[in-house]
Amino acid sequence: MKNFADRRPRLSLPFTIIRDENIVRLVAGEDFRYTLSGERLGEWLPSLLAGFNGAASVNELLQGVDGRLRAEALKLIERLYGERILVDGTAGDIHPANKYRIEIKGDGRLCESLTRAQSANSANNADAVTMSVLCQDRLDYHELLQFNRQALKGASPWLWASIGPMSRGFVGPVCLPEAGPCSACLIEQFKRLSPTPEIYDELISHAATGRSIEPAVFPADGIEIIARLILWKVSLMNQKEPPTSLYRLHVLEVDSMETTSHRVFVDPECPQCGNGD
Repeated sequence: MKNFADRRPRLSLPFTIIRDENIVRLVAGEDFRYTLSGERLGEWLPSLLAGFNGAASVNELLQGVDGRLRAEALKLIERLYGERILVDGTAGDIHPANKYRIEIKGDGRLCESLTRAQSANSANNADAVTMSVLCQDRLDYHELLQFNRQALKGASPWLWASIGPMSRGFVGPVCLPEAGPCSACLIEQFKRLSPTPEIYDELISHAATGRSIEPAVFPADGIEIIARLILWKVSLMNQKEPPTSLYRLHVLEVDSMETTSHRVFVDPECPQCGNGD
């Protein structure tokens, strides 16, 4: 679990903040109303509430509160989390707009295709920030977990893509160490949706002991699409307000070559990122 002081709260709804000397009301539409009261609460609470945008941590927000009121403010923040008025900020709330160049990890046909595609991509400037991308052509979730654990120790975004499932290809959401789901959260989501979730643990144990996992058969056109999706996501990182698709999982179905996107949720019990509640 993430340290409470490091959590980045945001209001769960677009609340209108109404103040009085001793009363502060939060109103979202006709059905969502929340009232807080306390001596001279209206003098300092509205400015604190205005900072709940998912970008600043609890500790950073408390620095803007009078030292004599910080203990009270902390209790109030904990209460608002309990009432679900506050939720954790998403990766999009702290989107690090910048130019990125790809550092390719892994091996196989997808790596080769991405290497060729990025060589002609002018966005990969020498002065750009490095963004690691793990490309896999087999179901090696042990390698993915190791890659994810290492990426969480850094400060840069990362990405995972795989043709290992064979009937479909994946381009994961861009992951950030400070917020949002990590690649381990994604694996847990796969397991919950799978009719045979035990296969994931068995594959991880198999690879962890040094035994090989066979690469999947995948059409060349599909590999090209996956590589282009990766470059597209990296290019979106340059935008100050990118589309939400940047932080979603993209799935390419081999039979139809149809691409769909899916929301990925933070796993509250993730053993790696600790971004859960």
